[in-house]
Amino acid sequence: MRKIRNETIRIARTNTSIRLALLHGTKQTNLSARARSADLKVGATSKGDLNETFVPVSGRQFRHVSKKDPAEPAATLALLTPNAEGRFIEVGTIVLKQIPTWLAYLEILLTAFIVISVLSILVYAPFWILGGLSNKRRRPQERAMRVWPLLAVLSLAGVVVIFILCGADLIERLGNLTAWSMALFLVTILFALASLASAIALWRAPAGTVRRGVRGYSIVVTAALLITTAYLAHWGVIGLRTWV
Repeated sequence: MRKIRNETIRIARTNTSIRLALLHGTKQTNLSARARSADLKVGATSKGDLNETFVPVSGRQFRHVSKKDPAEPAATLALLTPNAEGRFIEVGTIVLKQIPTWLAYLEILLTAFIVISVLSILVYAPFWILGGLSNKRRRPQERAMRVWPLLAVLSLAGVVVIFILCGADLIERLGNLTAWSMALFLVTILFALASLASAIALWRAPAGTVRRGVRGYSIVVTAALLITTAYLAHWGVIGLRTWV
């Protein structure tokens, strides 16, 4: 059996129109593939994630050995031949791609940064609205820097709402050209446009008319929104047409 170095691999799944990284535990599945004593042990860095042992069957194929149930009768894991895109392990219907450990931790930190930034926008929004009602606290130069990030987050929340409302009819409503699938398409576009508009508003705001704290905060949340937009665009979520 070929031994693999103790490196980090990431779970990813490809599905015709949708390609999304699977998140578990600490926001990013962080697995290690270790071959010891002729057994392949797939462990996780976060509690509750995949932590199983696979014994060799033949060549690059392994079968799962459960800690409680009887061993699987057939191979359930295969070491795929490395190619130009990297190393891969196939477990059932899931393909695991090997990535450097530093990249896995970087993705975890970016995910935490984005989540905190998005939540802070929702928490800060009521104060923006109340402040805009007061003549003494109105600052027109800061209005766009506040509105666009909030609109981006609300559109992102709209994606979640659409999936929740579709409920049991998810495939029927999103798998065809319906008002639901078109709404999903539009809110993803709106999110990207609002994120870009937030960056433009920040860039065009005169330095002397915007408070330092507001500008600093706007830089942080706009960076988080642009990172999210780039990530979602990379995986084909921006402008997602589920009926295709």
